[in-house]
Parts: sequence; C-alpha cells; structure tokens
Amino acid sequence: MFLRELRHSISIRILGLVAGVLGGGAIIIGCMAYYAADTAAQEAYDRLLGSGAVQFAENVFVQGGVVTLDPPASTISGLAAYDLIFYRVVDPRGIVVAGTGDLSSEALPQQTQLELVFEDGVYAGEPVRMATISKRIDDPAITGWAEITVAQTVHARTALARRLTYEALGVIGVMFLLALLATALSLRFTLKPLIQIEQEIQSRDFDDLSPIHAKPPVEIRSLVQAIDEFMRRLSGRMAMFQRFIGDAAHQMRTPLAALDAQVEILSNAKSDAAVRDAIARIKDRNNELGRLTGQLLDHAMILHRIDSRKLDLVDINELVKLVMSKAVPLSMSREIDISFKQAEPPVLFAVDPISLREALANLINNALAHGATSRLEVEISPHESGASIIVRDDGDGFDGDPQSMLAPFEKGPKSRGSGLGLTIASEVAKAHNGSLLFYRENGFTVVQLTLSMSDK
Repeated sequence: MFLRELRHSISIRILGLVAGVLGGGAIIIGCMAYYAADTAAQEAYDRLLGSGAVQFAENVFVQGGVVTLDPPASTISGLAAYDLIFYRVVDPRGIVVAGTGDLSSEALPQQTQLELVFEDGVYAGEPVRMATISKRIDDPAITGWAEITVAQTVHARTALARRLTYEALGVIGVMFLLALLATALSLRFTLKPLIQIEQEIQSRDFDDLSPIHAKPPVEIRSLVQAIDEFMRRLSGRMAMFQRFIGDAAHQMRTPLAALDAQVEILSNAKSDAAVRDAIARIKDRNNELGRLTGQLLDHAMILHRIDSRKLDLVDINELVKLVMSKAVPLSMSREIDISFKQAEPPVLFAVDPISLREALANLINNALAHGATSRLEVEISPHESGASIIVRDDGDGFDGDPQSMLAPFEKGPKSRGSGLGLTIASEVAKAHNGSLLFYRENGFTVVQLTLSMSDK
C-alpha cells in the first residue's frame, strides 16, 4: 500500500524523472570526461615521449665511420621517472647500434623521415607507447637515414587518465546530489500552498462549503476555482434538497393528520352511514397521500437526474406515444376527444427519457384532471434548435397565474393535487435547455414544453 501511494506521489514522480534525466546526463558526461581525461593524459605523455625521442635523435652522430649514440641522461631520467623506458637506434645499413634489438616499430620510413610518428605496441609483455623519428646521416663513411625509436610503458598515463576521470566523476556526483536536493527543496516550497489548502479543507466542518481562502499559485488557480465552483454547486444542491425535505415533511403532515382524524371518526361512528362516509373519506385521503408520496419521489428523482442524467438519442414521436398510452386512462368519468399530431419527419433528440416521460405524464394528467372538458390535443412542433411538445385542452385555464405555480407545492385554489406536477415539468425543461410556457389560443389552454439542442 505504501509503495502504491509512493507511485502516485507527485514529488516522487518529479524526483524520479529528475533523477533519471540527471543520471542519464551524468553517464553521458562521465563518458565524455573519461574520453577527455584519456586524451589529455595521452597528449601530455606523448609530448614528453616525443621530446625524448627528439633528444635521442640529436645525440646520434658518426664516430670512426660508425653511427653512435650518446644517451641523453637527463632525458632518460625524466622519462624513467614515470614508466620503464626502452630505445633502439638503427643505422642506415639496418644495423642496431644502440638499445634493445628486439624493440620493433611498424612506422614506415617515409613517415618517420617527415615527422615524429607515435604508435601503440607491446614489448616484453608490457603495453607500450612508441615514438619513432628518422635522422639524416651525411658522412663520407656512411650516408642515409638512421631510425630512432623510444618506447615507454603506459601505466603512468593510464593512472593519470583514471585519476582525472575519478575527479570529474566526483564533481558530477556532487552536482547530481545538489540538483536532487535543490529539486526536493523546490518541490517542498512549491507544494506548500497545496498543503495549506489541504489543511484548510480538513479543518472545516462537514457542512462548510464556502470558497477556499488560501491563495493558490497561478499554476493551480484553475483547479482551485473548479473546486470552489463544485462546492458552490454542491452547496446549492444540498440547500435545495434540504428545502425540499422540509417542504415535503410539511406537506405530508396535512394528509396524515386528516387521515388520522378520519380514522378517529370511524372508530367513534355509531351508524352504518357514518362508517361508510368515514371509509370513503379515508380512501380519498389515502389516494391523496399516495399521489403526494409518488410525486415527492418523482420530484426527488428529477432533482437527482438533472446533474447526473445520461442523454439518449430518442424519437420524440415514439416517446410521446408511450407516455400517452400510459397516462391516459382507459375509462373516464366524462368523454374526452384525445388526439396526437406527431412531427414529420420524426425528431431525433438527445434527452433524458425517464425525466422527460415524467414531465409529459404530469402535463397530460393535469390537463385531464383540471382542464379538459371534452378535448385534449398533444402536438410535436419541431424548430431550428429542437422541438416543442404542446398540450392543449378546452378547459377554462388555470385558477391563478400559472407561472406562480411553478414553485414546489404551489397550486390553484380548486386543485387537490400536490402542486409538484408543473414544478417537475419546468425543471425537466430547464435541464434540456428549454422552458415551460402557458398561454390561451383559440379558446384552448396551452402548455408548451420546449426542448433545445444548444449546449448549456
């Protein structure tokens, strides 16, 4: 669990990334340092070895018709101070006149006669670095080129290259650690505002959804603003549900008290007529309570689905047909002519089908229960940005201002409903970027539920 949390740590991820980049860079720089140190050591010792070979060549002369070497003691001691020294002098006839005869060089005479030639080799089982140069001999007794080769073992130059590399790697290692330390300190300083925000949130009461007071850095300002906006919406949603629960509790008390009163009347009834009348009233109150409970649950569902709904592409014609088949009862106390005018061509619309069906069912039920006397019309009217579902009835209209009845539990003076039907329809319309309109047209009361395709 601890390792899993570490993998999700921003600090560990950044430190790991920085360490990886620095480590890769350190390896590359280390290789470059080794190459530079080896090159520097080679150049330094090659200069010393080349200078020694030139000194040997300058001490080659002819004596008594024979090529002779006067070994330069200072040069030999200088070269021997670092490594073993070997040399060989070959006269123009190819005879070794000084040094070790088995020391051989592969340098071509054409090269050595022009310049000092360096090469690597092995002598007496030891790796050596050799410098070869040729000297022109002009003497009546002997004429031609004498070849001088000076060899030196490479232990000292290898040790110097290794020491320079270790020193460079030491510097690289110190810089690596300093860079990691600087990154860690920077992260600690950078993440301090996040820690302050965390502490502020943890110290709050559970119902404190006010904006975050800690001032965030620019890089996370948008994140903090998004959190504040989320808490604002959550606070509004909680306030709405608290209001709804309070209103629901208040609305439930009235039918429950009436039901309790009818039960009390029934228990004290002394005649069959009084019993029948009390039972009828209990049934009415029970039906009223059932309708209220059902619409309270529907309203709560709509409030929840407004933010969490999943939109589906549906045929509005088919959806309205389904709602009408379930909302219109098979038999009614009065004869009502019901018609449906569908859209041509069919309208496909992204909606929340559950909440939209509930809204339409409430509009149709309201029209049948409180409006229509002999005629009910349902029509789908497409428009550029969506569609409108229009419910018309030939009733006298609303008892009061219909817009005022969009608030929860508001109802007309003659209505025995819960006062939630129009509220549900209005909230569903708003959730679909539309509106709920009321007006009179040609003697009909019209309720128009408008749906819009435009984004919120």
